[in-house]
Amino acid sequence: MKNNSGTLFLTLVCLALGMVCTLIFGAVPVQAEDSSFWDNFKDPEDGKFDILGDRKTQEGLLPIIIPFNEPAVGFGAVGALAYFHPKSAPDSSTQASHSAPPPSISFGGGGYAENKTWAVAVGHLGVWRNGKVRYLGAGAYASVNLDFYGIGSDTQISSKPISFHLEGGGIVQKLETRLGSSHFFVGAQYMYTITTGTFDSDEEIEDDGHTSNGGLTLTGSYDSRDNIFTPNSGTKAILGLTYNTPAMGGDFTYGRVDFGVNQYWDIGSRLVFGLRAEYHQTGHDAPFYALPWVRLRGIPVFRYLGYNVVTTEIEPRWKINQRWSLLGFAGLGRAAINFDRLKDAEDAYNYGLGFRYLIARKLGLMMGLDLARGPEETVGYITVGRAW
Repeated sequence: MKNNSGTLFLTLVCLALGMVCTLIFGAVPVQAEDSSFWDNFKDPEDGKFDILGDRKTQEGLLPIIIPFNEPAVGFGAVGALAYFHPKSAPDSSTQASHSAPPPSISFGGGGYAENKTWAVAVGHLGVWRNGKVRYLGAGAYASVNLDFYGIGSDTQISSKPISFHLEGGGIVQKLETRLGSSHFFVGAQYMYTITTGTFDSDEEIEDDGHTSNGGLTLTGSYDSRDNIFTPNSGTKAILGLTYNTPAMGGDFTYGRVDFGVNQYWDIGSRLVFGLRAEYHQTGHDAPFYALPWVRLRGIPVFRYLGYNVVTTEIEPRWKINQRWSLLGFAGLGRAAINFDRLKDAEDAYNYGLGFRYLIARKLGLMMGLDLARGPEETVGYITVGRAW
């Protein structure tokens, strides 16, 4: 187990500075002549700090700067610029049975980490017809330096990983529509990536070199959350059935199943209890970089990789007042080559504490710090919105 007291201290310092940077640069309102700079960030409803300040609507540009500490890549920062589009007039026929639809958002940004990993991305989330039709289009290019621990927790290299470099780009196009006036959505997604992988190993590895991957996903989802940024109640369940084939532009033929449920209960006036459960299964002909892994705070990306991955996590959040909340979380995941080997796979666990501040009341957007302990180290994270 690593001794990370120094790293933890630096993480907390960087995260604190990141919060300050985000508060300062998180919005660019026009300053009135008879007001101070900070008056522009004061919510007229409660007089508290808010990045939207006294803006009458959610519309407009919202820049944000967020430092991070991901154990797989080290310290880094992400800068992004989002534009919240004006909302159309609500449809009274569905307004009574559904919460307000999320806004349409255009975004672009990039990030850089201390191990020279970097990425840039642009995209658009379109929400049309009062939330009945939702579209996501995005493109990204990245240069990533990570460690490969093998597939499944029983591999010989899990204790001595192989470093690799992966560079390339990809696009995603997703469209889904609501079924009638229900909370159910159906849709389809196309994803295409083209990458070049290089392993720091003398052994010949099949996925080393130039590859492409293309696949079509049929999706079904149920979404009754009261807010997409920081939910307090409701359910988000997703089922995705993917088939990757050369006919879609790739070099591989395999199938994939993704299933996940996020449930939120608003208990009384103070407590929000969140539960997350996920299962991912991928065919054995998939390239290593397309495999699922255990996604838990405190565990490095790609640390627990498998053809079959299961993850669960709980997150109770206590509302101190309208703006401030405290939370705890704990999770468990396993990765294995085959489904029947999940029961004997190594436990990948996490637990931790955090806090949240309602930084944009009109959006229902919270931001805060999470301190997570995994099997190997303790890591601090700045979390914007929901952690999952």
